[in-house]
Parts: sequence; structure tokens; C-alpha cells
Amino acid sequence: MEQWYRNARQYLKQYRFYHGIVSQPFEDWLGPGKPKRLQQMEQYCQQVTRAIDSIRDERQANLLRNEFIVADGSQRVAYELSGLSKSQYYVIRKQAMREWLQLINQHK
Repeated sequence: MEQWYRNARQYLKQYRFYHGIVSQPFEDWLGPGKPKRLQQMEQYCQQVTRAIDSIRDERQANLLRNEFIVADGSQRVAYELSGLSKSQYYVIRKQAMREWLQLINQHK
């Protein structure tokens, strides 16, 4: 597996982890607002979803959404919803990852 592909998968898995944190209700008991790290996580999540929304090919965008963005998403869910053969799925998934990585790097 190519290094860029492993990196893209890792970034998207990190998104899923961060999203689980930032989607929780925030109680500002101390008054200074959200901690800086939490704000950074929110910003990262917004960048990820913006880049996925910017993917021109709707099949590619939906594939990434169904695997990483939607609640209870997974590679199995994305594959089943795609209606593609296994080989087609992996080709489109790789294309989607490449496009997403290019878009996310443009927004940095």
C-alpha cells in the first residue's frame, strides 16, 4: 500500500475520533469558552468535511462519507451502499482518497 494512501486513511480515522469528541455537548463551567485544543479539533473536522463535499465525483464523495462521516459508517457500509463490485469499489475508493488528500492539502 502506498504511503500517501496510508496517510489519507489515518487522517480520516483521526477525523472519526475527533468528531466523536467535538460532537459531545460542551459545558462551559469555568467561563473561558472552549479550550484551544477542542477548537482545533472542530476546525480539523470542518476541513475534512469541506474537502469531501468538494470532491467532484459524487460516487467518490459518498463512498468517503459512508465510510468515515456518517454515524456507524464503515468500509463495509460504504461498499454495500455503493452497489459496486469489489474491484470497482477499491479503484473508486483509491481515487476518492487521492482527490480528498489533494483537496485537504490545498486548504492547509
